[in-house]
Amino acid sequence: MRPELDAALVRDFPRLYRDRHGDARETSMCWGFPGDGWEPLIRRLSEKLEPLAREFGLRASQVKEKFGALRFYVRSADGVRKLPASISGVVRAAVKVAEEESARTCEHCGAAGSTRTVGSCWLTLCDACLEREQDRRGRDRVK
Repeated sequence: MRPELDAALVRDFPRLYRDRHGDARETSMCWGFPGDGWEPLIRRLSEKLEPLAREFGLRASQVKEKFGALRFYVRSADGVRKLPASISGVVRAAVKVAEEESARTCEHCGAAGSTRTVGSCWLTLCDACLEREQDRRGRDRVK
């Protein structure tokens, strides 16, 4: 993700992303966020989770792409305390919506996309970004 988008997420959701620049031995947030195209999905999800971060100490522990879809992991402030079941259900439902939407959204530009294999990677891309990715990778075979 472009540095300015990354910085805006951290600025706008300071409790949720308080570990963004933390030590790699303690958090995977130090690796940042996936592609620019998913920033709106992550932002909408963050808008739902930031109030829970304030009230219950929720924090993002990792936000990444895996198998062509968004993966969003959270934990309690101390990593041990459990969230109330009703809150945990709200978090799971919100994350599921974002993850499902990511499988239909180009991770590079945010246009409608589909999950495809490029080389040995699964990526969710629109046709235009697929072309650019193939060029970047030396025209790997796509399925």
